[in-house]
Amino acid sequence: MPVFPRTIPPAYADWLAEAGSSGLRHAVAEAVGDADARWRHTGLPLFDPAFRGGPTLPPSPQPGALYAAMHPMARAQGVFYTPGLIADGVVELAWDGEGPVCDPACGAGAFLLAALRRVPARKRAEFARTCLFGADIDPLAVMLAQACITMGAGLDRGGVAALTRNVRVRSSLTEPPAPVRTILTNPPFLNRLRSLTAPDAALAASLRARHGAALGAYTDVSVVFLLDALRAAETVGIVLPASVCATRDAQAARERAGRPTFAWTLPPGSFPGVGVPLVALGFGPATVSTTARFSGVPARAEAAASGAWSELLVSDRSPPWAPPDGVRKLGDVATIEADFRDEYYALRDHVSEGGDGVRLITSGGIALGRMRWGERPARIHKAAWLCPTVQGRHLHPRQAARVGPRLFVATQTRVLEAAADAAGAYVGLTPVLTVLPGEWGLPALLAVLLSPAASAWARRRSVGAGLTLSVLKLSAAQLRELPLPEVVPGAAVAAAQRVIDGHTDALDELAVVMTQAYGAPEEVLAWWRREAGRT
Repeated sequence: MPVFPRTIPPAYADWLAEAGSSGLRHAVAEAVGDADARWRHTGLPLFDPAFRGGPTLPPSPQPGALYAAMHPMARAQGVFYTPGLIADGVVELAWDGEGPVCDPACGAGAFLLAALRRVPARKRAEFARTCLFGADIDPLAVMLAQACITMGAGLDRGGVAALTRNVRVRSSLTEPPAPVRTILTNPPFLNRLRSLTAPDAALAASLRARHGAALGAYTDVSVVFLLDALRAAETVGIVLPASVCATRDAQAARERAGRPTFAWTLPPGSFPGVGVPLVALGFGPATVSTTARFSGVPARAEAAASGAWSELLVSDRSPPWAPPDGVRKLGDVATIEADFRDEYYALRDHVSEGGDGVRLITSGGIALGRMRWGERPARIHKAAWLCPTVQGRHLHPRQAARVGPRLFVATQTRVLEAAADAAGAYVGLTPVLTVLPGEWGLPALLAVLLSPAASAWARRRSVGAGLTLSVLKLSAAQLRELPLPEVVPGAAVAAAQRVIDGHTDALDELAVVMTQAYGAPEEVLAWWRREAGRT
C-alpha cells in the first residue's frame, strides 16, 4: 500500500491507495476519468455521490489541508488553502448569516463550509442548494468542495445537481462574480514578477480595461479579486497579503475600496506555507469612520483605528506614538529618489571586486549612521561581493546624474537606517533610497532620518510592506511625506556631523535631542533603542 503523509485521514489514505499511488490529483483523475475533460466536454458534474458513477469521498473536516498536502505546485502557483479556524473567523466577522454567499476562489470550499456551519442543521440542505456559490480554476479542488458540502448538508440527488451548477469550475479573473449579497474569499496571491504566476498579456490587458488605474504594474492579483468583489457584493470578507495595506502599487485600489469595516491581522504561521504577513479585511455597504481591529486566532478585539490602512495592522512591536503629518515634509527640503530594476540590470557583467570605480551599496551595507561596504558581503546578480564597484560609464543615466553629497536609506529594517556619503562615492542599488540635499544640508537631514520619531512614523506608515510586521519598507513617495520637526536643534546637527565623521557613539545623543525636538514621549525613545538594539 502506498505511504501517504500523516496529515491524510486514514479513510482518504485507503481511498487514495485504491485509486492510485501518484497523489491526489492522479488518484481523483483515475476515479472520475479525466476530470477536466469530463467537465469541459460532457457538462457532467465533477462530483456526484454515486449518482452517475463519480467517486464517493469519505468526509474530511479540512479538505483544503488534504488537497494542499498532495499538491506539490501549490505554493509556486499562489495556492494557499484557508485553515478552518481562519475561515470561521472571517465568516463570523463579515457575514450576518443572511442571504447568499459566494467565494470566487473557493478552492476546496473552506469559506462555503464555514458559512454552512453557521446555518442551523435543519436548514443546511436548502441553504447549500440555493445560497452557496463558488468558482475555482482547479476541477479537482472544486470536486472536493462539492463533496464536502454535500456531506455537510446531507444533500439528495436534486440538491447535488443544484450544488454542482452553483459551485463550479470557472476563472473569476476572466469571468467576475455575478451580483450577490456577500462575498467571502481567500484569493490566490500571485506575484506578477514571477513567471509561474504572472498573468499573460491578454489577461493583463483585460484586467486593466476592467479596473483602469486601480491596478499598478506590480499590484498583486489578489487586488483584482478585491475590486471585483466590491463591485458585485454588498458585504465582503477577504484575506489579502498585508502588503496590500501599504505598498504604492495598491494605493489606487485602497482609495477605490474605501475604509474597511474590520481588519484582522493574522499571526505568523496561521496559514501553513505562507511566508508573508496576511490580513483579513471586511467591507460593508455603509461608509465607516473607524475600523474595528482584531489579532490572534481566534480573533481578539483590539482598539479601533481611523488612520491609513497600514495603521490598521496589529503588531506587538508597533511604536507607542508617531508624529502627526506635519505642515513641512522631508520632500520639501530634499530630493528623494528610488531606482528600479532597469538600473540594477544595467550593471550586469560590469561589477568588479574592489575596483577603482563607484562603490555599490545595498540595504545590507547600510547601518545606523554608517556604511558597511567592505564589511558585509552583498548579493548582486546572483554573486557575492565584499567590495563591489562599477565604472561610472556603466551606470544608468539616472544614477549617473546624481552628483555630490547624498544620504542612503535602507529598507527591510526595524528602524530607519540611513548613512551619509559626503564624497559622493557610492551608488545605491534598488531598493535603497537616495536622499539628495536641497534646502537642508546632510547633517540636518541625517538627524531627522535617524530620529526615533521618524522611525516610529515610518513603521506606522509602512507596516505590512515588509517581509514581516516588525520591519519597515518605505517607498520614495512615502519618505517624502515624513513630517519634519519645527526646528532641528543645533545640538542634533552637531551630533549628526560627528556621526558622519565616524563617531557613531553620538547616535544616542542625537536620538535624545531629536526625540525632544519632535515632542515625542520618552516611550518612543525606549522603543527605538530596543528596536535598534541600542539598549
